[in-house]
Amino acid sequence: MITAEKEAATTFGWELILDIKGCDPETIKSREKLLEFVVQLCDLIEMKRYGEPLAELFGHGRKETLGYTVVQLIETSSIVMHVGEYARTVYLDVFSCKPYDRYKVRDFCLQYFGASAVNETYVTRE
Repeated sequence: MITAEKEAATTFGWELILDIKGCDPETIKSREKLLEFVVQLCDLIEMKRYGEPLAELFGHGRKETLGYTVVQLIETSSIVMHVGEYARTVYLDVFSCKPYDRYKVRDFCLQYFGASAVNETYVTRE
């Protein structure tokens, strides 16, 4: 049996990958709300932000790819989010060398974005 201490000692980092579906259109189209989300998420999982988040709107050529990309560096790695406005989706990657509660992240995302579903992948990096 692997204890939490042993896992932490042999693990480089943890990555949570969420495909969040059925998101509230007004929330995911708002740069301000997306920036607010990242700050609140970092506070929730006790990650120290390194600088301010970057948010840029991409995909102007095709409605299927239009949406914000948000990047927040954290002292233990990064949080990256891609938004698909047309499909009402948010694709979120949280990677950190510091352990965090992935269930808090998932539940917070569902609530914040008013989402109807989420696909979750969790990877331990060694």
